[in-house]
Amino acid sequence: MSKAVALSVLQLLALAIPPIAVLIKMLRQSENLSWRYRKWSFGLALSSITLFLASGVAVLAYLSMSFPLSPLLKIALMFSLLGLVPFALFTGVLYKEHKLTFGP
Repeated sequence: MSKAVALSVLQLLALAIPPIAVLIKMLRQSENLSWRYRKWSFGLALSSITLFLASGVAVLAYLSMSFPLSPLLKIALMFSLLGLVPFALFTGVLYKEHKLTFGP
């Protein structure tokens, strides 16, 4: 049962990232939001990505400690998590660029 829940959490993470990317794109294209709301929106997106990374690390730690995983599978799981790090950094860069354009 716990293994199924852990795998479901990883699936949830995989399904949640694309909508965040779409929301960031929509935020960048909106022209009628004040800077305050833009700043909050980017903060929410970054916190969401950070929480997803933390959740993924916790699930991977659980899976590696509870079940014998092959080294190749462990590497694949780590790469899937590491793939979120550039996305989070990219969101930070977008925030800086957005602040230069729309900020005070």
